[in-house]
Amino acid sequence: MTPEVSKPNKVTVLLSTYNGSKFLQQQLNSLYEQTYPNIRILVRDDGSSDSTRSILENEQISGRIDILRGHKNLGPALSFFELLHNAALTETEYVAFCDQDDVWHPHKIEHAVSALRVVADNCPALFCSRLEIVDEQLNHIGFTNTPKKVGFGNALVENVATGCTMVLNRKAVELICKHLPSKVLMHDWWCYLVLSCFGEIIFDNNANIKYRQHGNNTIGATVNIFDELKRKLHRFMYSGKGLLWFQASVFSNMFENGIPLSQRRVLNKFIAAKSSLWCRVQLILSKEIWRQKWLDSLILRFIILINRI
Repeated sequence: MTPEVSKPNKVTVLLSTYNGSKFLQQQLNSLYEQTYPNIRILVRDDGSSDSTRSILENEQISGRIDILRGHKNLGPALSFFELLHNAALTETEYVAFCDQDDVWHPHKIEHAVSALRVVADNCPALFCSRLEIVDEQLNHIGFTNTPKKVGFGNALVENVATGCTMVLNRKAVELICKHLPSKVLMHDWWCYLVLSCFGEIIFDNNANIKYRQHGNNTIGATVNIFDELKRKLHRFMYSGKGLLWFQASVFSNMFENGIPLSQRRVLNKFIAAKSSLWCRVQLILSKEIWRQKWLDSLILRFIILINRI
């Protein structure tokens, strides 16, 4: 008797599109070429006005993708959460976020699943990695940095888990979908925050994705010192709107008493810093929150001092 060969666990790739016709087909082709054998591609269009939906409909007719009904413009975060919610209703074991304008290496999903398989079955886990930055013609520009240390104290003030590199196991999908917020900074940052508190973060130093830089990027990577300076200025202004504090408050309210004691202590101090000088001083002197670069950490502490978190 021939032994039964088990089918690999399904991976659902979640693709949110918005006016992405220029590079969409190339990205789809890279998904079709994945070496992992059990992939479903679930797409939601976020209100495109170009030929994006025509491309998607043609691919759906050929049976290569599934498209969610409706194309109301929700913005990238809520559009991906809508996709994630739908994926959670299926029996998929893993979920991967996908942008419309990149190119994936053929082994990207296979590599991520191999890394996640070593995690205990009852542990929510998030896989993410570095990026290869490329130009519009996919010419190499550079690589993103590897974080020195990941964790909850970093996730409160910085996101190092880029969504298009991210793969979640089933427990992570279920955990996030129980607490889907109506407003966050970005979907990938929220996932990093949740999993750094309740699960495991796997950061891979290998870059399995060509991260295309072009004029229409919703959020891009910095590729030179001027871009980096501009991003830091933007980060300062972003923090000045109180959005870091807002996201932390949403997280606290949604998960309430389930937050582990050590993370709860840091979270409470971070939230209280908005109205307490003493808590701000404690945060400034503490190593419990950090950004990856020393200059960013210095700016963070200045932002806390002047109460603009």
